[in-house]
Amino acid sequence: LSKTGVTQKITGGQEVMPHKSHTGKIETVDSYKIYEKELNEDNEEYAQLLIGSYTHRDIYRLLDFAKPATTAGLEAAAQNVDFISDAMERILTKKRLPNGSGLDRRLLLRFVNGIGEWMKVGSSLPSEKHLYGYFSDFALFVAQCLKSVAASNNLHIARLVLSTERSNKKPDDSNNTRRIDVGLTTCNVSALVEHVSMGRYADMLCIVEAKQERALDKDALMQLYIDSDSLFLHQLNRQFLWGLTICADEVYACMMLNDGLFVSPAMRISELAGRKMLILWLVRWSMCPEDRLGYDPTMRRVFDQSDLDIGGSNNDDPMDDVRYTIDCYDDESKKTVKYVTKRTIMPADTLLGRHTRCFVATRYTGSGTDSSAGEVAIKDLWLPATHPSFGYQRNEIKLLRKIHDTFEQDTPDHIYPKLIVGGHVRLTQKNRSVIDTTDAIFKAAGVKRIDPPSDSDADSAWNQQLLRAHRRTVMSPVGHSIKTVQNEAELIIVLAEAMQCYSSILSQCGILHRDISTNNILVVRDGKDTIPRGLLIDFDLAVEVNKHKRSARPESLGTMPYMSIANILNLDTPRTALDDWESLLYVVCWLATVGISSDHRVADAELENKQIKHWRIGTTKMIADAKRNHMDSAKSFRFIIVKKFCEQYELLPRFAIALHNALFGNEKCPGAYLDDDDDGNKSTDGPNDPLIKRCAYVNEIVANLEGVLEKFKRKAQAALKL
Repeated sequence: LSKTGVTQKITGGQEVMPHKSHTGKIETVDSYKIYEKELNEDNEEYAQLLIGSYTHRDIYRLLDFAKPATTAGLEAAAQNVDFISDAMERILTKKRLPNGSGLDRRLLLRFVNGIGEWMKVGSSLPSEKHLYGYFSDFALFVAQCLKSVAASNNLHIARLVLSTERSNKKPDDSNNTRRIDVGLTTCNVSALVEHVSMGRYADMLCIVEAKQERALDKDALMQLYIDSDSLFLHQLNRQFLWGLTICADEVYACMMLNDGLFVSPAMRISELAGRKMLILWLVRWSMCPEDRLGYDPTMRRVFDQSDLDIGGSNNDDPMDDVRYTIDCYDDESKKTVKYVTKRTIMPADTLLGRHTRCFVATRYTGSGTDSSAGEVAIKDLWLPATHPSFGYQRNEIKLLRKIHDTFEQDTPDHIYPKLIVGGHVRLTQKNRSVIDTTDAIFKAAGVKRIDPPSDSDADSAWNQQLLRAHRRTVMSPVGHSIKTVQNEAELIIVLAEAMQCYSSILSQCGILHRDISTNNILVVRDGKDTIPRGLLIDFDLAVEVNKHKRSARPESLGTMPYMSIANILNLDTPRTALDDWESLLYVVCWLATVGISSDHRVADAELENKQIKHWRIGTTKMIADAKRNHMDSAKSFRFIIVKKFCEQYELLPRFAIALHNALFGNEKCPGAYLDDDDDGNKSTDGPNDPLIKRCAYVNEIVANLEGVLEKFKRKAQAALKL
């Protein structure tokens, strides 16, 4: 699930809602400026979908996901809750604290006024801003008590949970104008108990969203979902997120997992039971293992970088100031290799789904980095899995091993993705090595995960969640976003090399890629001013095919707006190389329209005036119909699409026209519709549909397309005077 329809990866036949891309510091060509109003509308639609389709409310067992790991820890947490609750009630009612409690009344009195005011709020108050201070005082009261408990009773408190300053602010590492109400962060038990600065998303445990009325609980959740995306964006080692919403005197805890959003029952601060339950949440977050806060135990943040000889990131993205060490397990060799990140290629920026992240990293020895090993690219994601081997019908690691083995014996002229390490992420639980899955998260809470119903429209219980397995691959060479090309000639060379790689992998390895897009073609340079090469990556959706037929069963998948028409409509015809070549044509057209670099970038408002916008907005049928109309004839293609290319391009219009002519101009299956009927209407008519009929001429059409690619690669090289 993606807010950004431009880069939405489709793995089924669902409709594509009208989402727009948004400004971000992600290396993707589709990250261009849009207006704040459009972004807010997109965010609201996204949050409405999360509320309606993925949110489960009143989950009483949600607290178990944050429980301490041992029985002794659970008992200590329960004792601390009783102790803090008693202290809070005594101070609120101006009673003396028990002798020997170890608590300093003067320190606690700093926070009690806000708690007392919060208890009197009722179902609404004039402004939500008062709630920032009320909640902050409550959190700091609990932290001060835990600090005293740790000092006097020598109990193990893993951390203190502190609130940020009382006024809503924009975090320092934010890449948009959004402010958050309150943030919770963690610190050492020895720290002073006081409000901390808003700081960065990278340092927050969770976000707290407040509304002034109980009835606005849905609005508060929507706001929490929208803002929590930024935590995934900036915390690259988060497996899941926590959050809190405050609606007048009611508080809700929320857990955000790959396929479900779980909300606790309301905690009413005006009631003793509600106050005690909020204390319990804060105590458990202070005492549970770090992985139960949602942090990946195999990916550790590096706070002291003095021994890391990895140089600068050459990037002004604040995300790249944060480094992580990563354990990468290889399923074949059964060995773990450690790396340290240098920069982020792609973070996870949505709450649900695979949470795909990509990093540039170097080998880590434990005492420092191994610079002689060179840079690698690490891909980290949570894929749907099956029992009992945690397999997946599209196994990228298996396919990359096949590519590696094939090309190691017969090295091609082009570059290709070389697998170095690949396997499931493994955890240690109860002294046993286990695969990191959603089952592991549920088991740690003592909750049984159940497979969701086969009928997607059927109601499901909150613990009926998709089984996902956590995987990592380490590859070389390291590439950069396609937007780093300096001109149209370089772009054509990069695309030509990537498609040469595509053809070799299909012919020699029998692997059909099925997801040609701007995100999956990278630029590789040996030096700053050298001619770039094209690298094809991301075989998540690829499948093995018969080397002779070279086709796959019909399936609707890919990345908008680059999916072929047959793919979007899930036509009952085999998927062939022509679908990927059609995607290449759309890549060329999209880049030529929106601009291939930041110097040429077209604003979203201007894109709204171009017909190509219909390739990413609307239902699947609307998008497919738009593409049929645009591709049906050379005249319509030139007038509707090519005429809207950025005017400074000279090669790209001719390149696009030549690709279109080879793909849609074959005399045996021309166009994207049949001829007009007697009433002048366009028709497809089943097997006579040109998009189905062309499957009989795949080899002929592909040969023509490869000829076009080679011709324009030479033209591009000539333009660069190579």
